[in-house]
Amino acid sequence: MKYVVWLWTNSRGIRWNSAVRIVIGIVQVALGLLMILLSKRFIDETIRTGSVDDVLRMVLWLVLTVVGGVVLRQVGFWLTTTAGVRQTNALRLRIFSSLFRRQLFDGDELHSGDITSRLAKDIDQVSGVSTDTIPQMLITMIQLSGAFLLMQWFDTRLAWALLLLTPLAIVFGKLIARRLRQMTLDIRKDESRIQMQVQEGMEHNAVLRSLGSEEWVTNRLDTMQQRLKGNVIRRLRFTVVTRLIMGCAFGLGYLLAFVWGGIGLRNGTITFGVMTSFLQLVGMIQHPILQLLNMVPGIIHATASIDRLEELEKSEGRSKKEDGRCKMDDGGIRFEDVSFRYAKGDREILNHFTHEFKPGTKTAIMGETGIGKTTVFRLILGLIQPTEGKVTVGGDCCFVPQGNTLMSGTIRYNLQLAKPDATDDELCKVLHVACADFAFDLLEGINTELGERGGGLSEGQAQRIAIARGLLRNGGILLLDEISSSLDEATEQKLFSRLFEAFPSTTVLLITHRSVVADLCDEVVRFS
Repeated sequence: MKYVVWLWTNSRGIRWNSAVRIVIGIVQVALGLLMILLSKRFIDETIRTGSVDDVLRMVLWLVLTVVGGVVLRQVGFWLTTTAGVRQTNALRLRIFSSLFRRQLFDGDELHSGDITSRLAKDIDQVSGVSTDTIPQMLITMIQLSGAFLLMQWFDTRLAWALLLLTPLAIVFGKLIARRLRQMTLDIRKDESRIQMQVQEGMEHNAVLRSLGSEEWVTNRLDTMQQRLKGNVIRRLRFTVVTRLIMGCAFGLGYLLAFVWGGIGLRNGTITFGVMTSFLQLVGMIQHPILQLLNMVPGIIHATASIDRLEELEKSEGRSKKEDGRCKMDDGGIRFEDVSFRYAKGDREILNHFTHEFKPGTKTAIMGETGIGKTTVFRLILGLIQPTEGKVTVGGDCCFVPQGNTLMSGTIRYNLQLAKPDATDDELCKVLHVACADFAFDLLEGINTELGERGGGLSEGQAQRIAIARGLLRNGGILLLDEISSSLDEATEQKLFSRLFEAFPSTTVLLITHRSVVADLCDEVVRFS
């Protein structure tokens, strides 16, 4: 039932589209049944006793019925495709935006490759079921009912004999559903692992080459793919066997109608027109049952995909906890008896830490790696909440992380991530402060296209663009995490001189391992 609720809730934008397609499908079914009646009349009456005009009139009706069905089929195809695109985009946009509301560093983080797989394959699977399979299932059930009623009008015993396959098919479908769902979950997990391996291999291409581990990593991917292949073959074998069983059952049903009709013709109880109608109606009864059975695996696959998408939404729910920070307006930051331990950590990172960073001061935070410097920034930003104590933040924060954090796109686009409506004057100012004036000397200036992770720039250049981006965001508090690690000493000195001069009243906290940088600050906080 929960899957039905989920699909209904997430189909707001396509409900009218689906309703129209169902109506079109019903009209198609009606045209198909009309075609059977017209065919019977054409064979039994028009051909034998009708005039030439009667024959031409009947042929015209048959042509109109066929053409009408073809036109409606194409209209339905158009509506299905547009609904699929709209539903896929809506789901991907909503779940993608929810990723920015997830609680971070809580021990339940998902790999980016796994998330990418869910945003692609799982959303496509769910979208296909909601926009195509479910409306088609309703149309197919109506077709089955209509064909059964018409068959019953011709021959009650044959109609019920054919319909007996339906409950058998439902029971059979129930038996295979659970096993098929587990197989699909295993395949989805394998696909996610492969996505992770490929993504990390490309991201760390140079490192893997330098380590000489290209062959080992490639073989590891091959092992994963062989495992995926094995699971796909296992599911395929299971599906083929079940379809063979049902196909044989339906083939025997068609043979039953054929033999039944032949006996009727021999005994003179039916006409050639009725025989033709029998064979057409058998198809209209058996084909829907077979279609419904073929739809079952897709729906089972979709339930597995819904579970995987719901996991992302549940992760969002955990992020809606109350922000552990207190607010004030003086631009300072206060830690009062703050302790913190990560969810899967084996020790406390901060232990009853108390300190006040006064408004407008420039403070260097120093200490060995892993001691808790970045954790302090995460607490200030509200990305994590203290285990004990209180963090009070006096304004909006601007954070510049360590290293190259650029994205593919132009330099302008990367800067606008911090402020989409930034003017060229504002861009020039922050680029100058960040010692990134080189951007204007590039062939296309700040409209120069960058590759993944700032491809086309050196590490130092990319870091300075990232610094400029961080400075563009308005905030009375500036958090800088090892922002000069890729810069030479002269550029570093120039950067901090410009930075402190451009933001004299801004509260600045910077993580650094360099004493020369710490000497430029008003205060040094050392973690040990």
